[in-house]
Amino acid sequence: MLNKKWSYSSFLFLLFLFVLTDCARNPVTGKRQIVLISERQEIAYGEEAHPQVLEEFGRVENSNLQNYLDKVGQKLAALSHRPQLEWYFTVVDVPVVNAFALPGGYIYFTREILAYMNNEAELASVLGHEIGHVTARHAVSQISKSQLFGAGLGLGSVFSPTFAQLSDAAQLGVGLLSLRYGRDDERQSDELGIQYMSAAGYDPREMSKFFLVFQQMREQSDQSVPSWLSSHPEPPDRISATRQGAQAIVRTQPDRSWTIGRETFLRQISGIVYGKNPREGFESEGWFSQPDLRFRIRFPEGWRVQNSKRSVVSGPASGDAAIQLTLAKAPRNTSPEEYARGFAEQPGVQLLEGSSNRINGNSAFLGVYRLQDSQGNQLNGLGAFIVLDGRLYEILALTPSEKFQQYYRTFENSLTSFSTLRDQRILNVQPDRLELRSARAGQTLRRIAEDVNNPRVSVEELSRLNRIDADQALAAGTLVKVIEPGQR
Repeated sequence: MLNKKWSYSSFLFLLFLFVLTDCARNPVTGKRQIVLISERQEIAYGEEAHPQVLEEFGRVENSNLQNYLDKVGQKLAALSHRPQLEWYFTVVDVPVVNAFALPGGYIYFTREILAYMNNEAELASVLGHEIGHVTARHAVSQISKSQLFGAGLGLGSVFSPTFAQLSDAAQLGVGLLSLRYGRDDERQSDELGIQYMSAAGYDPREMSKFFLVFQQMREQSDQSVPSWLSSHPEPPDRISATRQGAQAIVRTQPDRSWTIGRETFLRQISGIVYGKNPREGFESEGWFSQPDLRFRIRFPEGWRVQNSKRSVVSGPASGDAAIQLTLAKAPRNTSPEEYARGFAEQPGVQLLEGSSNRINGNSAFLGVYRLQDSQGNQLNGLGAFIVLDGRLYEILALTPSEKFQQYYRTFENSLTSFSTLRDQRILNVQPDRLELRSARAGQTLRRIAEDVNNPRVSVEELSRLNRIDADQALAAGTLVKVIEPGQR
């Protein structure tokens, strides 16, 4: 049982917060709620996080697709509970099925989630859902709860606490994305999504159909649940609840002509990259190769590799060491030695020894550092700073100080393997892309898959993408999605 002193002080604190937020009403419910963040602060969160998210995930360079998403998004946002916000809608270049929102009106769709959609109404359903998270201020509520109970946002490094104080990783942006909504928030966003999409004229029955896709993927695959469901907890009755909600709306408007927009949507997503883009880096024959930047590096055998837009990180299963490769943020023509010595001027970083070198013909500096992480742990690191094709790269290998000698040779072998990529076969690789095929009368998806002949995509996967049985006879002219193989 709580003692009286704690209860009284807590009561006064909560009363104080309530007084401060007396005018804070939820835009959706109209009810007062305790939030420690004003709308201006909420917008500032989004403004600060947005460029960080783009740096981390990348923006799909397709202006027609970006404009299309923005057009549909703006239509729904204008009918939402917060039309006065300045809304931003972006397709990010990530091979994961996901959609997410930041406070203040920033909505993101991955290219992969678009591949699993089949019409504009489905797009509108997820847009409406994500807009609902913003209009109901779900992220703001989560942040306020964290601050209320003294937890803060808990925003650490994107990759590992090891690099927390050494990189300018998108800590705010990715930290906000780590917030998890509860079932009540998800249920409310589903309801708002149905409300917004139907107000815009989209068939609300398409929402439950799209949710059904993810349930089927979970049932038919041994792989983990797609990230959109992982980050959006699924109430047991979610599909039935959205289906019933949509049917109720349709019954009240029996004469309305609802928009689905299948062909319009498919034409917009035609040509997008599907799956991982090998031009951004891949592992082959013991090397990690990056064709666009024309470099390669050999990470230690058996170490896992995590590749993102801003860095490549490799580490053993034990988790007691890591190697991170990034493009250094430095003025043009900064020498490796200048950068290395400037690196040592950061708080908690000390250069123990080092010298200028040439690594595989490239100007470089190789140095040993002592570091202290944000938890006060003592680390040792081997850093290589190398110029290749006019770009300065930072490669940092870290481990607890007591294990540095154990890992030193492993670190050195990896860092000094960094070199120019010259293999034309690897330099010319191309990604798989989603394209459209028009079926002949009676043709099946299985037969179309045989014609495409992409060994990386099964007919079962194509069936999920199209939601068409593989052996179903198709009507002439039916558009189907296929994955055309890139050059490998």
